[in-house]
Amino acid sequence: MISLPRPRTRCRLTVLGVLVVGAVSACSDAAPATSTSGDTVSHPDAADGGATAAYTPFLQANLQNQLVRVAGFHAIQALRKSADFKADSFGETCAKWNVAGTTPTDLSKIASLYVESAELQTKVKARKDAHTHNKDAALGLAIDASVCGAIEAGAKAGGVARNAVGSIDWHAQVVDKGLQHFFYLSLYNYLVAGTRKGYDEGVGYFGRALDGSTDAKGLAATVKARDENCGTAHAAGIWEQLKKGRAELEKTLAAAGKTGNEDAVPPSAAALEIAADVDRRLLHVFALSMGRELLELQQGTDPAIKLIEARMFWRMLRPHVAAHDQAKGTQLVADLDARLGQDDPAKGQPAFGLTALQTVFGLDVAQLCTK
Repeated sequence: MISLPRPRTRCRLTVLGVLVVGAVSACSDAAPATSTSGDTVSHPDAADGGATAAYTPFLQANLQNQLVRVAGFHAIQALRKSADFKADSFGETCAKWNVAGTTPTDLSKIASLYVESAELQTKVKARKDAHTHNKDAALGLAIDASVCGAIEAGAKAGGVARNAVGSIDWHAQVVDKGLQHFFYLSLYNYLVAGTRKGYDEGVGYFGRALDGSTDAKGLAATVKARDENCGTAHAAGIWEQLKKGRAELEKTLAAAGKTGNEDAVPPSAAALEIAADVDRRLLHVFALSMGRELLELQQGTDPAIKLIEARMFWRMLRPHVAAHDQAKGTQLVADLDARLGQDDPAKGQPAFGLTALQTVFGLDVAQLCTK
């Protein structure tokens, strides 16, 4: 059986297992940030050194709910990859489960893990984009609709061939990548929130073990996998930046005389650049991920599944490519929407997508991702 970290209760937290005992903390998540950094879609230098030192939270209680949500997602991944995965594993519909739940009722059901892991669904629905070029877009509502739609459809797809459009594997990819999209948006949001509590929450959503080890879930697991596939070192670079950002925030708060867990300061220029660098690195990872799926689509490997995986990574990249279109006068968003938004793999035109990734992000995926 898959175990999850114990979620925070309404006004008190006791953390068991490998985590230290927490303290009494506020009952709600930090408010969405309004400060944003300037954004670019250029990819960063991947030549980072090793990163093994621990991240020390401002307060352990701050990120406990985030750890529960990431663990819930990790359990969903384990289900979809298991030999026992079937239509019944979806759990029928999102509406069947307790939206106010803090602990999954049934660890064998994707819907329970999604809705009830420390109110994960509620947090997904509330998420707005904090990036300057897509400010306040209600992406969380779209993600939730996509995830819940996939859960309901997947529960009815037992008779569809596993490698076909609309199969249980097809719908499971929509859930998986949709939740990674949420974690990405949340991480950026909290990196620019300007509070101790919010910053810890963002680090919790990244999914790397706080001791700095290579144990990784969620976004961190995807970053680690792309490093291994494509010869990059973004796991190390992101981790170093998250620790650096913590120190920068503490310095700014101290200079302003702010001592409270939820006291806020406008992010410094250095903090905004750190957040932007983490963001660029994650975009790089998503672009490499989309490219790898397109390469496999080009090779004819499970084309229906590869098309939906490429589509889901494309959704993460789309607002940033839209900013590129606006700046450069191109129409890549419309062209990629047309190719990746339909369900016929023969119309996916992976070569076009690979060229677009090289145009926007400077990535030759075929040359980089050889493993």
